[in-house]
Amino acid sequence: MKKGILLGFALVLFASQPASASIIKWTDWTSYSTGITGVADGTIAPGVTVHYSGDVTFAQTGPGSGIDYWTEGTPAPYTGNALISNAPTPREMVAMSLVSTNTITFSHAVKDPIMAIVSMGQPNKMVTYDFDAPFTVLSEGQGYWGDGSYSLLAGDILQGNELHGAIQFNGTFSSISWSTAPSEYWHGMTFGIVNSPVPEPSTLILLGSGLAALGLWRRKRQVK
Repeated sequence: MKKGILLGFALVLFASQPASASIIKWTDWTSYSTGITGVADGTIAPGVTVHYSGDVTFAQTGPGSGIDYWTEGTPAPYTGNALISNAPTPREMVAMSLVSTNTITFSHAVKDPIMAIVSMGQPNKMVTYDFDAPFTVLSEGQGYWGDGSYSLLAGDILQGNELHGAIQFNGTFSSISWSTAPSEYWHGMTFGIVNSPVPEPSTLILLGSGLAALGLWRRKRQVK
């Protein structure tokens, strides 16, 4: 009876903890062609490929070289939320600069995809992304080019002045499209999906304490 109580206590402590951050599987971009009708391709998970069509000013493919634009300061633009534990893959992204309509297509439908954004707009020039699906802003903050600002319109329009951040589309998607305007120097993006949960340290400590108590009780019984 006591064993069941102790085990139940440990499980209750574990279950009562807040949702853990997750490892995000970010797209591994492997090829691209530039232009207003450019394309980029990559892999987001085993058996799931990603195809992007639209404006491609330049792209970074991995394992790449050059500048890592996915850097984080305080507040963290990509991991500064309860969901994402890892920033986008260094030196992998697709960059846009022109007024265009863009589409990301997944070879298999994915659940709750995440879009990471770098340098959307400039401090004195707002850029707008008009999506075909609603989304939630997970976090924004100090990125490679500073800490900008954003605003939301109608639930599916994002406006940014030097925005570095992460947004999530809730639901199951085979594709997502958005228009961008006006033209600016460049702004970049990549997509990711949840891969596996990462328990919070406090959760592991509480679960370990419960299991340790259970082990101590069992040893006492064996001595008696």
